[in-house]
Amino acid sequence: MKSSCFRVCALAGAVAFAISSAQAEESTIVVTGAEGGSALPEWTNSATKSAVAESKTPQVINTISAQEITQRHANSVNEILRYAPGVSTETRGNTSYMSEYKIRGFTVDQEFYNGLQLPYNVTGNTKARIDPLLIESVDILKGPASVLYGGGSPGGLVNIQGKKPQQASRTEVGFNTGTRNLKEGYLDSTGQLVNDEWSYRLLGKAAEGDDQPHTTRTENYLIAPSVTWQPDSRTRLTIDALAQNSPSLSPSNPLPLAYLRSGYADRRDYAGDEWSGFKQRQWMLGYSLEHEYENGWGFNQKARYFDVDTHQQSIYATGTGSEVYQLNRFAYTTDEDLHSFNIDNQVTKTVALGEWRHHLLAGFDYQKLNSHFHYRYASATPGIDMRDPNYGQVDVNALGLYTAQKNRLSYQQNGYYLQDQIEYGGLNLLGSLRYDDYRSVTTDYLQNGDKAWVSQDRVTKRLGALYAFENGISPFISYSEGFAPVSPQGTLTAKDVKPTTSKQVEGGVKYLLADYATTLTASVFNIRQKNVVTSDPGFLNYRQTGEVESKGAELSLISRPTDTVTLIANYAYTHAINTQDDKYKDKRPTQVPENAFNLWGDYTFDSTPLRGFTLGAGARYTGPMEISPANDQGKLGGTVQYDLAASYQMGDLLPSLAGLTLKASAQNITNKETLTCYDATNCWIGRDRTVQVGASYTF
Repeated sequence: MKSSCFRVCALAGAVAFAISSAQAEESTIVVTGAEGGSALPEWTNSATKSAVAESKTPQVINTISAQEITQRHANSVNEILRYAPGVSTETRGNTSYMSEYKIRGFTVDQEFYNGLQLPYNVTGNTKARIDPLLIESVDILKGPASVLYGGGSPGGLVNIQGKKPQQASRTEVGFNTGTRNLKEGYLDSTGQLVNDEWSYRLLGKAAEGDDQPHTTRTENYLIAPSVTWQPDSRTRLTIDALAQNSPSLSPSNPLPLAYLRSGYADRRDYAGDEWSGFKQRQWMLGYSLEHEYENGWGFNQKARYFDVDTHQQSIYATGTGSEVYQLNRFAYTTDEDLHSFNIDNQVTKTVALGEWRHHLLAGFDYQKLNSHFHYRYASATPGIDMRDPNYGQVDVNALGLYTAQKNRLSYQQNGYYLQDQIEYGGLNLLGSLRYDDYRSVTTDYLQNGDKAWVSQDRVTKRLGALYAFENGISPFISYSEGFAPVSPQGTLTAKDVKPTTSKQVEGGVKYLLADYATTLTASVFNIRQKNVVTSDPGFLNYRQTGEVESKGAELSLISRPTDTVTLIANYAYTHAINTQDDKYKDKRPTQVPENAFNLWGDYTFDSTPLRGFTLGAGARYTGPMEISPANDQGKLGGTVQYDLAASYQMGDLLPSLAGLTLKASAQNITNKETLTCYDATNCWIGRDRTVQVGASYTF
């Protein structure tokens, strides 16, 4: 790994040196600067890795702002995405150890943080977690995005934008409490260090409480410092770090549908044991270096090292026994670790040739991951009577745990990409091209260290066009491709695996009403994914024969017509079908509603004794979803959940209380029970009513 990293860094250095040696000879070179006289943009479009506005990008991008995240008291990435169009969140119900969701009908395995992929071993149970305290905003780029990011879901890509150091001094301390004995304190401090060239940000959090399933708890502690050095308007270096310990998270808790439909079920039901648990530690260190040369060239380099360790002791239900309330169970333990390194190097230049403007981008990114996983399975696991569950049955010595898997997965992926964004009056054209080279090796320590090698590569493309009329209407059309490497898992061996590929055609219109701060986006899409990995009933029985087609339409409205009103409305129609599969051809995938609708609004009082008081409310409708892959067990869904949120800036009531804010939220206020199923044996109970109240002081 050291030699690979050296080669990557040497290449990046050579590129930077070449740029610094270039001479500016053409007067047609134009550099797009940011506000405040700086040549460095403060904002990056996740769809293009540039500062070109999203309104001029021929692809759908949904952004969830910091204001929305804070207002709704979101406690996870899953909860942040609840009001995004075309996103099916919490596919494993109230499970807290991992964020799992689908976009446009496809599971999203990889997430991105500040433009770099977060580590996740898709054949295991370990995935890096980003706490909402660290998040400034979340971008959802719809459709395949391999041309700039390498891997990703055909349905879309989630790029989490982290909080950055700011020049203006601001410190917020807060405390939250609520249902399930929540106790949470946090710190968010930023400002200048030494002088105006240096700024810092320090984020910290400590939280604990019970979780929804009986006997389970959540516990989370983190500290995240970062510092920015900007010696002039053309250079900026940001270094950020994270140390996080989650000694208690809720493992996955699937239950048979037959039991959940019986009169014995309760929304806090748990098929595990007091012995069960999931804990995770993670830390990371990264940096971002940006520089604009006087000759018009720009250079940007991002790099990050991430380390994650998890340990799990879990018991889950495998079906019902002689009575519907008698559940058979299976116990196992997992020990996993991930060590990943990512680096992304970009060179940019904006060239004006007459009335044509070309925003040019060339890049090279590299990622390497090493993962060890050790699974032990039980020879015998006691069942459980859900009428009067005994959560202290497990005797570790009686489980007969044995090593079932002891593997190491190591891979590296190189990506080379080019892009040209062209502007000519209202016409905006986009062309992107990328080549990915993926190499992996899986070592089986139970088979004398046998190694299975995988080599996969692919060229992906993106083309798009948008025309921005002066009245704010911008019709667009685009075509994009995706590539996702596949590693051996279970019965799917190295000689059988093929990369999963995808294609999307999307068209629509964006309508910007600047006078009313309103954006309306309407789109239709068709996505085809090939070489899909699916599983048969039975443990680790995987195959790769599938093809899925998802087509649909989305409508999104975000409006802030005044400083006191916010309105958000989304609708998504998603028709996903297995077009090729030796078992489920012409069947709909599970956990994908055909219709979904979200509505949110909030109002801030500004001229009454309630000045500074903000009240918000929302509704989330999730349409019916198939219960089983064979579509022979009926459907679940067709439910509406309601949320409320309120905050009160006390300084508007009493000047002596300036800086103090009281806040409260209630999610699923009617306590609607929801279920989501992978099949009839594996169903998850959704999050029940959650109430939080808190106070923060800003100075």
